[in-house]
Amino acid sequence: MKAPNLMKYTSLIKFSFLFIVVTMCITSCKKDAKTSWDTEMLVPIATTNLSLQNLVKDSSIRTNSDNSLTLAFKSGLFQFSLAEHLIRIPDTSIGQRFTLDSLRLPNQSVRFNVSLGYLANSMLLQSNTAFLGQYILSNNGNYSAIPALNNFTPGSFHFDATGYFDSAVLTSGVVDIWAINNLPIPLSSGTCVLQNSADHSFVASQTIPYIAPGDSAFIQIPIANTRITSGLDFQIVNLNTPGSNGNNVLIDTANNFLIKVFVHDLRVSEAWAKFPSQDIVSITEDVTQVIADRKFTYVDARSGFLHIYITSSIEEKLKLEYTLVGAYDAAGHPLKQFTTIPAAPIGGTVTIDTLIDITGLAINLTGKDGTKFNTYTQHVVAHIDSSGITRHITTADSLHIQYEITEVSPNYIKGYAGQDIISQIDSSAFSFLDIFNSGSIDLEEVNMNISVENGIGVDGEVKINSLTAESAHNGSRTLTGSIIGQPLLINRATDFPLTPAQNNFAVNNSNSNIKDLLGILPNKLKYDVQVKTNLAGNTQQYRDFAYLESALKLNLNAEVPLSLIANHLVLKDTFSFDLSQTNLNVAGISDGVINLIAKNKYPIEAILTMVAYDENWTAVDTITMDTHIAAADLDGNCKAVDFKKSKIPLYVTEDRMTNIKRAKHAVITADFSTASNTVTCNGQHLKIYSDYNLDITFTARFNYKLNAKF
Repeated sequence: MKAPNLMKYTSLIKFSFLFIVVTMCITSCKKDAKTSWDTEMLVPIATTNLSLQNLVKDSSIRTNSDNSLTLAFKSGLFQFSLAEHLIRIPDTSIGQRFTLDSLRLPNQSVRFNVSLGYLANSMLLQSNTAFLGQYILSNNGNYSAIPALNNFTPGSFHFDATGYFDSAVLTSGVVDIWAINNLPIPLSSGTCVLQNSADHSFVASQTIPYIAPGDSAFIQIPIANTRITSGLDFQIVNLNTPGSNGNNVLIDTANNFLIKVFVHDLRVSEAWAKFPSQDIVSITEDVTQVIADRKFTYVDARSGFLHIYITSSIEEKLKLEYTLVGAYDAAGHPLKQFTTIPAAPIGGTVTIDTLIDITGLAINLTGKDGTKFNTYTQHVVAHIDSSGITRHITTADSLHIQYEITEVSPNYIKGYAGQDIISQIDSSAFSFLDIFNSGSIDLEEVNMNISVENGIGVDGEVKINSLTAESAHNGSRTLTGSIIGQPLLINRATDFPLTPAQNNFAVNNSNSNIKDLLGILPNKLKYDVQVKTNLAGNTQQYRDFAYLESALKLNLNAEVPLSLIANHLVLKDTFSFDLSQTNLNVAGISDGVINLIAKNKYPIEAILTMVAYDENWTAVDTITMDTHIAAADLDGNCKAVDFKKSKIPLYVTEDRMTNIKRAKHAVITADFSTASNTVTCNGQHLKIYSDYNLDITFTARFNYKLNAKF
């Protein structure tokens, strides 16, 4: 009974002791319910590669057969928009006043039947002929002799034209008279007289010739330079007849003397009239522009306007037809413009404004006879329709047309472009060596040419008075050599199709200081250039041409073998540097070491600086500054055969690590200089080969703080 109780008591004591030990252990290990351990973790965090192939555009760098590199470039020094200068057609304003060519009145006709009875009754009114008149009347129907009659005026016949005009001043006009003698006696002579009815003013007269019985005569009376009214009186005066010469003739008072009158070709300088439909202006004339000594024969207009202001003093509505002769659109349609001009008020004028778009027109500029230059040919027709209203119009009335040829931008122009001297002093950005941010370079060789590309159908010369390179870090240097200050002859382009002329002028080590000029790493070129055109004048007989896109371009073309001595040449590269892109718990990193591992195959030593930036490109930390990277070793041919590896540990404190955790980007700057203490290749230009690069990797051994709760 006692043994079991003892065993039970002993077991209880052992359990109690174990509980106390565990409790003490737990209590002694407790520290604010947390426990920390420091752990080192080695991880890669970023990499970048500095090679010329990465930093230079592919089209600018070439790998040679020995794998060395040549840098090629084509840089536009400047461009003269010489075509725009040559073919620019200035705005012009030309006033043309068109007076009326003529005013035409309608033709009129009338007939007068002068019977023997009418003549006899007229004789009764005159004392010296009354007996003869009575004799004729009393012998009507009988055969009897009719005595002679002299200086007899049988009266006047009225011509009424009130339906056509009130009055007019004639510049031309004709009265045609057919006189038919149906009397039994001849008419030996007389005079036809035309006078205005209102004031009996004389208009014109004409003699009547001898007319035998049964015969006729044609009489024409010119009435030019006279003033007529709508009422005209036609008279036969001083009528003479020998009678029947004693022979008995049948006296029939119904026999007559028939007169037909036709008034025609009435052109007036002034009239109050109901004008018939007619062209009052019809003219084709040339309008010539003066464009310095240029003589163009043809223009193809890309854009432009013909602005026409028309002022009319004509008191009748006009229909104006304007044609730019020899101007056609792409479909072959001529340029015609139809405009209606209202009637001018009495004593006043009316003006309209018309804008004609000449975009796309091909225009002949040789005038209506094909022998002129810079000449537009226009055909103007002004037409009036008969309104039936009496208007006062004179040939002093006019159409005044003001032409403004504006904003003409030709696609193409042909003719003689004239002689020009064009000077330009300016500067041009020069980005050929902008892969190097600073420093200087000693190149072994530079082969360059200055090419002149002439896209204009005009020959001439270019003279480079000066060419100066400017560097933001190394001052300036002026090009010297045979190309400076000498006229460089340039050929003209050819046409259909347009083929620019190309002239190349060599610039190299032997004829210039081009190697030294590029050695300062210029970022700008200042130039003073002069261009002369058509040195010998119009030798092409008006076959010069230019397109709007045509230009004269001066380009610098070069091939630079990358065999060099570097002096603080600076290359920069931007890459991603973001710890959050790793598999680490970034928040737990406290401090550590960032290892910069460089593998340099350039035979040039480098000084590295790296700055980290946040997402807004604000600098957060300079991770390394002025860190030396050794150059690759050279073999007997001054060629690097393997990488030179450098490992540089960079300790980062906890405070700096807080900033680096915010980094998203990094910029690394490499300052390259050729080592001056190499035994084999000391002082020599070193070639750069296609496999040369500087490979940089960043790894880190971080102290990582691990936190846990119990």
